[in-house]
Parts: sequence; C-alpha cells; structure tokens
Amino acid sequence: MADNVVTLRGGRRLENGEPNESCVRELERLLDAARAGEITGVAGTYKHQNGIVSFSFAGAIGGFAMIGGLEGLKHELLERSLGGK
Repeated sequence: MADNVVTLRGGRRLENGEPNESCVRELERLLDAARAGEITGVAGTYKHQNGIVSFSFAGAIGGFAMIGGLEGLKHELLERSLGGK
C-alpha cells in the first residue's frame, strides 16, 4: 500500500534516510562551481527529513545582490506553494 503514496506535487514519497537524488545533484553542481571559483558566496535554506527547516550562509554574501537573489527565490517558492507553477 505504501508503495503508491505520492506527494501533493506528484513526486514519490521518500522513505526515512533515502536520499533525494535531485537534491544531491544540485548540491554537487553547486560544490563543483564553488571549487572552480565560480560561486564565491552562498545562502540557503534546507528541509530536513524530520520536517525542520534550517538555513546557513558562507563566503562573500555582502551587498544587496544576494538579498535580491533571495527575494527571487522567495517569489518562485510562493508561486509553487500557491499552485502557480
């Protein structure tokens, strides 16, 4: 029965401890870019398996450009949450 449970957005529900492959791919892509010197600062939020959300930042994060980027991300997340995308 549990093998046919999907999320509200249509994805398969992950079991405890099962990695989310799209999350792993994105983190690896970002790490590669940081190692190449293309990304010099990062700020993000993270949803954990237990439902808790945390955030962190590191590197060159000063200035209003980073805040603008976060506002753009906020807009995208709101659109998805409200069913716009």
